[in-house]
Amino acid sequence: MKTFEQTITRTVYQSEVLVRVQTTNPILAPIIQWADEHPSVWQVVTTKRSKAFGLGSDQYLGCVQHSMDSDGILERVRHINDVVECKQPCYTPDSIFVWRAQFTLAHYNDKGFKGGFFQQHDADYPRSCLTLDYTPETYEEVLNRFCAWMDTCYETHRVTINSKTVRTFPREDV
Repeated sequence: MKTFEQTITRTVYQSEVLVRVQTTNPILAPIIQWADEHPSVWQVVTTKRSKAFGLGSDQYLGCVQHSMDSDGILERVRHINDVVECKQPCYTPDSIFVWRAQFTLAHYNDKGFKGGFFQQHDADYPRSCLTLDYTPETYEEVLNRFCAWMDTCYETHRVTINSKTVRTFPREDV
């Protein structure tokens, strides 16, 4: 029998902004680099302040929604990067989903930043819904963007944010 020692070298990719995040997966190295270039990304995915993309958001797979280990954090960052960069066929630059991710990153550090559950209602049922972030200054812009996105197959009677009516629509009686 022959015995020998072997030295193994691994390359570790580590964030310079959130130093506890690291990986040996070279595929995730550009994700770390992108997040380091956009430091608010790290805050978005590690706190609950963003309802759309924060910790616990339903945007992410269940196993990483609340995870604070490197893999969980990196998966959330990877998801936001995919949306912002339109890396999946379902994302287009004019999509509300791309706009929502870009909006969250652009306004995360603004005063009064928060999120809410926006929902369209017809006479009988709740219809289209989406979690969006906003600030007092961007509230109308975000509400208008949601209203433009809503399902036009239904006669909208009202829009709610977190179950509170924020806009009503006059009935168009024939």
